[in-house]
Amino acid sequence: DGEGAEPGADEGLAPLSEKLVLDLTAHRTAGLRDALAADANMALVVVVHAFALQVFYPPYDQPTVLQVRLGVMGLERYAPGVGEGPAGRRIAERGEAWAARLPNAARDLWSALAAMPPSDLLDLLAHCASLAVNALRDPHDRRPGAWGHADTLATAMGLDMTTTWTATATSYFGRASKARVLEAVTEGVGQSDADRIAGMEKADMAEAAETLIAGKGWLPPLLRTAAVEAAPDAAEAPPEDDAYPFAAFW
Repeated sequence: DGEGAEPGADEGLAPLSEKLVLDLTAHRTAGLRDALAADANMALVVVVHAFALQVFYPPYDQPTVLQVRLGVMGLERYAPGVGEGPAGRRIAERGEAWAARLPNAARDLWSALAAMPPSDLLDLLAHCASLAVNALRDPHDRRPGAWGHADTLATAMGLDMTTTWTATATSYFGRASKARVLEAVTEGVGQSDADRIAGMEKADMAEAAETLIAGKGWLPPLLRTAAVEAAPDAAEAPPEDDAYPFAAFW
């Protein structure tokens, strides 16, 4: 008489309820998370796959389970011509080379990446991640933590902005105050040269400063990279982990 049977048991292969589908796929998600955490090589493929989809394919075609978003943004509206500078050209060339290697369809990307050696995956990861770097100091978007991290990252990589940017009348001297121009000349070549151009009109001072600074490798403070701090002496080394009060909890 059907007593005790689950509702719908006599209805054949009816679709599963939404609640049951969510329940089962939540368990599957947990299983995937657990398995991926134990497989670093596969995790690398998954992350690169998600990043590359966002960089090289349309936003409406993103076949990935990974909920990671890259904040890729253009820089031209902040610094017209930045894409034509040395760094901008290298970034564009790198992107063009990768675009030529990757498949045309997003659905084919996974198999292409799965066949790549880890070294290539890391190179592609570096390219995609780099496009999401945002070290802009926008007064309307204060992010002091990110600005500090930009300094830390620059130091860690030994960033040398003299290979990317040069102080000229157009790039700096014509846009900074006279005091800043004289400060740059003093730092770059000496006080006597700064005194010599101090009475010039702004445009002439900017041109003179460009000539004086040329080849000196001078950079404004915002573009300088702090040196790596020396490691502490052995006598100043921090205590071992077991010396900390919380060590007993681990």
